[in-house]
Amino acid sequence: MYLVRRTTTGFTIVEIMVALGIAVFMVTIAAGFVLYGFRATTFNSEQETAVVVARRSIDDMSKIIKEARRSERGDYPLAIAAAQNFTFYADSDNDGSAEKINYILNGSVLQKTITQPGADNTYSGSGVTTNIASYITNNADPVFTYFDGSNIQTAAINAIRLVHIELRVNVTPEIAPKDYTVITDVNLRNLKDNL
Repeated sequence: MYLVRRTTTGFTIVEIMVALGIAVFMVTIAAGFVLYGFRATTFNSEQETAVVVARRSIDDMSKIIKEARRSERGDYPLAIAAAQNFTFYADSDNDGSAEKINYILNGSVLQKTITQPGADNTYSGSGVTTNIASYITNNADPVFTYFDGSNIQTAAINAIRLVHIELRVNVTPEIAPKDYTVITDVNLRNLKDNL
């Protein structure tokens, strides 16, 4: 009599469950890496865009600020010189007349307001406000710092000859990385002492 021996070639339920558990574990780890990579890429893209916008804004600000001049009714070129608010007169649209220009940090947004002189040159009309940079994290620190002709910091509006502008940019300030800082100095051409 011959004994017939059966051989099984399938998997048991336990083996299938272990294999499924390992597969689920591996997929979970892979998904975590993909999500982390996606978040990092998105953050880098947003941060880069915010920094480029801040650089462009500070460049545009410099071009206008250095042209500060008397208003159409003869007011001094600078009207307000505060840490986060700078108002002056300049011909920003090249129409031959000086507009009243105000840069102000409103929360985390840097805004620019341009007011036309109007028929009576009183700048009493409503200005046009635009957001020129976002994700600014200066908080209470100054955006604008002012210096006299000897490069000494000053608060006297009629002594200001140089405006230091500093914007700190961070899309997600609550997490790393640290702020990216954009800085420039602007000499006021029409207020030079050595003319």
